[in-house]
Amino acid sequence: MMLETTEIRKMDASLKNELVNLLNINDGWKSLMAVVTVDCDPKKSLKYTNDHLKLIEMAGETQRRYCSEIFLEEWGTSGRIRPNLKILMDLLFKLKLTRAAECIASKIMIDKPIDMLATSMDFANNDENTNSDNSENCNSIFFAHHIEPRPILHDDKSNTRFDEIKLSYKYLSNATNGFSDTCLIGAGGFGKVFKAKLSNQIVAIKRMEKIFEEKDFKQYLNEIYIVLQFKHDNLLPLLAISYDEQPCGVYEFMENGSLLDCIACKYRSSILDWKLRIKIGTDVASGLVYLHTAFETPFIHRDIKTANILLDNKFIAKIGDFGLTRLGDHTLTSVAVGTSAYMSPEAFRGDISMKVDVFSFGVVLLELLTGLAPYDEYRTGCDLLTHISEIERPIEELLDKRAGHWNNSIARKMNDLATLCTVPKTQRPFIHGQEGVFESLKNILSEIDVYHENS
Repeated sequence: MMLETTEIRKMDASLKNELVNLLNINDGWKSLMAVVTVDCDPKKSLKYTNDHLKLIEMAGETQRRYCSEIFLEEWGTSGRIRPNLKILMDLLFKLKLTRAAECIASKIMIDKPIDMLATSMDFANNDENTNSDNSENCNSIFFAHHIEPRPILHDDKSNTRFDEIKLSYKYLSNATNGFSDTCLIGAGGFGKVFKAKLSNQIVAIKRMEKIFEEKDFKQYLNEIYIVLQFKHDNLLPLLAISYDEQPCGVYEFMENGSLLDCIACKYRSSILDWKLRIKIGTDVASGLVYLHTAFETPFIHRDIKTANILLDNKFIAKIGDFGLTRLGDHTLTSVAVGTSAYMSPEAFRGDISMKVDVFSFGVVLLELLTGLAPYDEYRTGCDLLTHISEIERPIEELLDKRAGHWNNSIARKMNDLATLCTVPKTQRPFIHGQEGVFESLKNILSEIDVYHENS
């Protein structure tokens, strides 16, 4: 057992690992980061800005570590007064991140009994979004010292709809040598991805973190149900799932990895040429048209970025990672999710529509044109869109020369389209329709064919 006065940076490894996993769920670390104050003094100003959040997200991608882990390390080692477990626990209860708060409460020695019920009600009275769930939250907090969290993943009869694609966790574990690092090919906020061979087919296995709450398990199954409905050449197909222990998804293996890594030439000696980049952009737009129009109610991806665009052995682009996908256009949410460098202004306010995907796609087009990273703390205007706006240079000077000799006329049209995708919401086009982004890209592709014939 640890003391409540133990500094966060000195907590034991097992508690840290549990907190990291729990704060990854629904980006809970972002909510926590948003309420941290200078020197842990509630009367002082907020310690972190949106730029700090972006830095942590970028560090997570470049270091292949969980953002929640990076944040806890940063907060725990900075400032005149460093946070302890009591401060962290109280903030988590206030934010109703109950599982994470209970995790700490069950592992610390408290100098005097805490009136958990009164504390929780105190926080609830200060919360504008107080609802009828408070009694349940209070009860779970009150009994935090008497019960241990346990996984509730089980083979429920209600999930028989997945029987045809269900595999055992043990089978997937054997195929990856116990999910060995030698098979690891990627990691992110939702889990790790491993390469394996199943029935003579090379696949990618995405293993999520352990889930301890019913709502999180239902969210996982909901994502699976959504993805199973998608049948399109530019969406990553799901081959199989497992949920008897840790939830896993089995996908087609994309030989050329993510578009983010290809643009950066991370694992390849050659770079994508400019014509192929425009073709890839058109592929992504085609996948988005399907998401937005193929069903009676549109699906909003909410996390379109080059890291979530994968390339097969023929460099055909496929959109992946549907963990944040939302059904229905023009909805409001109290939690802003996504990747900051790609998020539209209204997405930060929780205003979700098809237009948020269009904005993110505009940033992807800028990456294809310039070859620049979506976020770089060392350049003017850290995120790519702000950087290009602030340096005020013509697009011809910003084109990625590694992609070959661009046709300037086509490059300008691509840049104009990217700019149109990132204007205010009311002026932003849809991805679909005769005046939509996809049609514009198809017209640009036809110009490339003409250019190729005449060159």
